[in-house]
Amino acid sequence: MIIITSLVASLLSPLAASAAPSSDASFATALSHGPEIIAKFQNASWNEEDTLLDMLRDNDVAVRRQAVRALKPYVYQRSSTRDRVLEIFKKSSEDLSVRREAAKTLSGVSGYRDVYEELLDQAKRGTDAGLRAISYKALYWTASQRSDVRDELLDAARRESDKTVRLGAIWALFAASVDNRVQDVLKDIARRDMDEDARVESLKSLYNAMGYSDVRDLAYDLARNSSTAAPVRKAAILMHANRTNNNQRDLLQDIANRDSDSAMRSAAVLALGGPRSEEIQNYFHQIRRDARGGLAYDPIDGE
Repeated sequence: MIIITSLVASLLSPLAASAAPSSDASFATALSHGPEIIAKFQNASWNEEDTLLDMLRDNDVAVRRQAVRALKPYVYQRSSTRDRVLEIFKKSSEDLSVRREAAKTLSGVSGYRDVYEELLDQAKRGTDAGLRAISYKALYWTASQRSDVRDELLDAARRESDKTVRLGAIWALFAASVDNRVQDVLKDIARRDMDEDARVESLKSLYNAMGYSDVRDLAYDLARNSSTAAPVRKAAILMHANRTNNNQRDLLQDIANRDSDSAMRSAAVLALGGPRSEEIQNYFHQIRRDARGGLAYDPIDGE
């Protein structure tokens, strides 16, 4: 229980408390996983966990991949289980699909130094772009807590030469978007980067910061301007599902009623429906909760 208590405490940092008022997808909400972690700890079965650990030695890649995925609720329980999954992640002879799944399983315990250091090392120096990208994404919780990890992600977002890896680093900044330095980098990419995909991913990662006027103004200007590159404009329009004023609503209504581009009209209609639709939440990789407030979907699982 000491491990769990420490993890929960790490998720409720002063940074979350300092977040500006925003929408349902607030930064503080994105980090409030503590009760679910405790519940999983209390309900876990040692026999089931041991069975899954045994399956990590199975000859079938698909079985090993599913086993490491299924261990996600258990890595919070025992350091030995966390270490076993970390070994799988580090094992160069293991199938890449299993190692990528191990990175996702480790995301929730990436606050541990041994975990985030290995994830960062793989992200920066690995040889497979897909594994490097998911290693960055797996750091999204820790990036919201640790400035040193945030710095690494910001550097990759600006300077990484491999597009897949760079997009992974930008994705991982979404939970840290209340940080002013993160906002500045993401806004700069969204405004003027040569890569449209990087601009789109930056807007997605700014979605939780729509409570800030300069982020909101950026999304407004990009959405209103018909000369904005179509994928970027669509992302900017959808950002206004997370809205705080009537100007945003009026913009969406105007685009929905009068725009000459049917794709932009459709995006505006979707955004007018608000932030709770599954399509919007998937697009902006949002954490989803069930009717009792429990964790229903972790965005890393969809990557």
